[in-house]
Amino acid sequence: MANTKLFITLAAQAAAIVWWASNLSSQVQHNDFQIQMMAKDVEKHAVFVRDWPVGKLGALPDDVRQNLHIQGIQKEVEKLTEKIDTLKAANAE
Repeated sequence: MANTKLFITLAAQAAAIVWWASNLSSQVQHNDFQIQMMAKDVEKHAVFVRDWPVGKLGALPDDVRQNLHIQGIQKEVEKLTEKIDTLKAANAE
């Protein structure tokens, strides 16, 4: 009778250990899968962070509009500078 209780206790403990180990293994496999899936996103993010600032991935529409405005203002400044130079030359004579 004592051997039977001991055997049942050991069997229950062994079953609990097997259940715990299989649960742990399942969690490790799930975490490994999640890491593999995130690795793709991390690589894409690294490429984006590296290439976006240097303009390899295009520009935002607002950036394009601002650049056009800046170019227009630069042309106006060049024209005004030429007029100022012309007026200075005329006054010097």
